[in-house]
Amino acid sequence: MVKHIQRKHSGKPKDITVKDHLMSVCVDATNGISAVQKKTRHGFSVPIHVQKKTWGHVHKIECELQECRQYHLMAVRSGMTSRHCDHIRSLDYCTEMATEEVLSELVALKFFGEAKKKTCLKRQRYAKATHVPLCVQVSLQESQKHFCFSIHEPSVNHYSRLRRVMVSYNREDNTWHCPCAKPRRSCVHKNLSKWHLFQTNRDIFKTEAASTPPEKHQGTGYPPSDDTLERLVKYLYSNKKIPADLPDYLMKPKALTDHLTELHPIETVCTNCPGSVHLQKSTRITQKAKLISMNGVLENVSTYYRCCPQCRMVYRYQEWKDSLHNFDDHTILTLELCLYLRHNLQNNVSVSKVINSLESLRKVKFPARDTILHAYCHFEALTSHNYSYSCVCCGFFPPVVVMDLHKKGVFNLPVSDMKEPSENFTGDVDIEKFWDSVQLEMIARGFFPSRAKNIFAVNPSFEHWSPWIGKDTQFAKLPATKSSPEAEVSMMSEDRLVDELLKQKVSTVRKLCKACNLDSKGSRMDLVVRLREEMKTRHSYDKIFQKIWGASGGWSVILCPHGVVYSLKFNLRAESPRDFTDLLLSWKHLPNVSVYDFARGLATHANLRLPASLTFKPHEGRLAASSQDNITAAQQHKLSISLPWLTEKLQSPEKDGHPLTGSSDHYVLYDKFHEANTRDPQEVLRRINLVPELQGSLNSQVAEQLFSSMQKNNYYLNNMAPSTHIFLMRNIIHLRNNNTNAKLVEQQLKRGREFHHSQDITLNELGQAVLGKY
Repeated sequence: MVKHIQRKHSGKPKDITVKDHLMSVCVDATNGISAVQKKTRHGFSVPIHVQKKTWGHVHKIECELQECRQYHLMAVRSGMTSRHCDHIRSLDYCTEMATEEVLSELVALKFFGEAKKKTCLKRQRYAKATHVPLCVQVSLQESQKHFCFSIHEPSVNHYSRLRRVMVSYNREDNTWHCPCAKPRRSCVHKNLSKWHLFQTNRDIFKTEAASTPPEKHQGTGYPPSDDTLERLVKYLYSNKKIPADLPDYLMKPKALTDHLTELHPIETVCTNCPGSVHLQKSTRITQKAKLISMNGVLENVSTYYRCCPQCRMVYRYQEWKDSLHNFDDHTILTLELCLYLRHNLQNNVSVSKVINSLESLRKVKFPARDTILHAYCHFEALTSHNYSYSCVCCGFFPPVVVMDLHKKGVFNLPVSDMKEPSENFTGDVDIEKFWDSVQLEMIARGFFPSRAKNIFAVNPSFEHWSPWIGKDTQFAKLPATKSSPEAEVSMMSEDRLVDELLKQKVSTVRKLCKACNLDSKGSRMDLVVRLREEMKTRHSYDKIFQKIWGASGGWSVILCPHGVVYSLKFNLRAESPRDFTDLLLSWKHLPNVSVYDFARGLATHANLRLPASLTFKPHEGRLAASSQDNITAAQQHKLSISLPWLTEKLQSPEKDGHPLTGSSDHYVLYDKFHEANTRDPQEVLRRINLVPELQGSLNSQVAEQLFSSMQKNNYYLNNMAPSTHIFLMRNIIHLRNNNTNAKLVEQQLKRGREFHHSQDITLNELGQAVLGKY
C-alpha cells in the first residue's frame, strides 16, 4: 500500500536513481541500442528502443518515443541541452547484455511458406553482414504470458526510428503485435519472432487437445461447462429470438436511472424436464455489470441465473421486452444503442467509431470496442432476420442477373494451411446448418473470454464453408471432382489475363517482366505486349496467372438489375468461373440472361460441367449462331436479336422454362465495361446492345455500384476474423436489400393511386409484389 501511494498519489515524481529506475537490457552493443521498460507501473508494457552511443566518430543519444523526442527539442530550445527523458537516463544503470540465439532449423521445420522462409533468411544474411543481432528476446519482467522480441529492421520508418522493431506475443490470447502490421496480419518481424520462439521455447506452440470454458463447480457453476453450456446456447438461439421489427416504444430514449438494475431470468419452470419442475432460487452472477446506452454507462447492475435441480439446465436473463440486450452478463446494451449501431453500419461507420463519438460526447469511459462489437453481433444473431435475399420486382427467380467479384473485400486467411477435402467429400454442404453454426458462434461468445476458446467457433474449411442464397439449395465451394491447378489455369484465357494485366499498376507489371526475365523498361502497353508474347509458354503463363489472378479471394455476388443481392459467396481461393457456376447451378431456376465480365469462360466451364444437358444454350450462350454473317452484322451494329419473353411471358411455356418468362434459353453476355476486351470475333455476339429488350434498360454496372458502396466498409471488415466477417457481411447486405426493396415499393406506389400504402403490398407465389391480398 505504501508503494502504491508513493507511486500513484505522490505529487512529486521520483527521480531516476540506482534504486529506482526503468529496467533495461542491451540488444545491440555495436550501435548502443537498448530495450527499456516503457512505464514504471506494475503490469506488462511493451519495451521501447533507446540508443546511447558515445563512442566512435558519430555519437547519438535518442529515444524512439515521439513525445520523448519532442521533450528533448523543447529542452534544447530552452537552453537545457543535457536534459533527457527517463528512458535515456535509466541506461546509466543498464548492466545486462542479451545475446542472439542461433536460429538454424527453419528449412527442416517448414514452419513458414517458401516466400516467408526466403525473406527471413535474407534478413538473417543482412544482419550478419552488418554485424547486428537479428532477433533478441527481451525479458525485462518475469512473465509466462507475454514475450517481447527486438527485431533488426534495415530501413528507418515511423515504427523503426532506431532500425529495430519491438514485437510482442500474448500467450493467453495467442496474438502477435507488431507496429508495422495490422492485427492478425503477417509481417516479416512477426515471422522472425515466431522462428526465434519456436527454436527456444517450442512447447508454447503445442496445441491443447480441446478448448474448454473456465472450470466452475460442476452442475452449479456459471458459466456452465460441457453439455450444459451447449444446451444453454441452443436454448437462447431457439427461444430468445428478437423480432426483426421491434415496437416503437422500445426504442424511445430513456434516462439511465429508468432501466432495471436487477436482471433475473423470467423462467421459473424447467423447459426440458417433463412435468412442472421448479427452478432453484436466483443466484447472482455479478453485481458490477455495466449497462451501455446512448446516454452513457450505468454501473453496478446485478445479473442472476437459475438452475434446474434435475437436469442442471441453466437459465439467464435475456428479455428484449425490457429494451435491454444481455451479452455476457457483464455487458448489457440497450436496444436503442443496438439499432443505432445497425444504422451506422449501413452508413459505413464502424462500431468503434460510433463508441468513440459517444465517449467523447458523454465524457464517459465505455467498455472495450471489441466487447461492444461482439455484443452487437450477439444481438443480430438473436434477431429473427429472414435473409430472404430477393427483389420485390424480380421475385424469387430473376430472369436477368448481373455477376461480379469484389476483390478488395477479404479477410485474413492462410489458405496454404487449410487441408484439402477428403476423397469421400461429395461437394455438398447444408447451407442452413452452416449458417446456424455461424450464428451459434456469435451467441456463444458471451460465455468465452476469447474466440480461441470458443467451442462453437467456425473456422474456414473446404468441407464446411457455404455461401448464402436465401431459401435455395446450395452446393459447396469445391465440386465432387477435384480440379488440379493446371485445370484451373486452363479456364483463364490469354485475353482474360491481358485484361487483368491492364488493370495493374505499372510497378506491378514491371516486377512481372523482371520475374519473367524480360526488359522492364517502357510504357505499360510495351510491357503488356512483351508479357503477352511470353505467355505462349506454359511456365510463364502459370507464373503470370498465379501473380495476377491468384492474388485474391474476395466475395462473389449475383444481383438482379434493381441492385438486390441474390447470392453471396465468400471465396477461400481466387475467383474463377467455377464459383459462379456453383451458385447458378444451386438455383431452382437458372436465369435466362446472365451478365458477367468473363462470359466465354463461364459458358465454357458450365457446359463442360454438364455436357449432357448443356447449361447455356443455344449457341453456347451466345445470342446467335457464330456464322460470319452474324459476326459481321454485329460488328457493324446491324444485328438485332429480340427476346420478347423478357417483357411478356410465353403463352405456351417451353419444357423446363423459366417461371417468369416461359423460355428455356440461357444466355451469357458481357457487361458493357468489358465487352470490348475480348479479341475473339465471335464474342461480339454476347453484347447487351444486340437485345432491344435490354438495350438502354439494363444497368450492367449495378454490381460495380454495390462494390463502390461496400468498399467503404473494408477498413473494419477486412480486419475481422473470418466468421465475424461473413456474419456481418451477410447481415449488412440483407439490411441493404430491405432498404432497396422499400424504395422500389415506394417509387411504384407514387406512380399509382393515392390510397395505396406499403401495408397493402403482399408477395405472390413467385415472390413478386402485388397490391392487396393475393
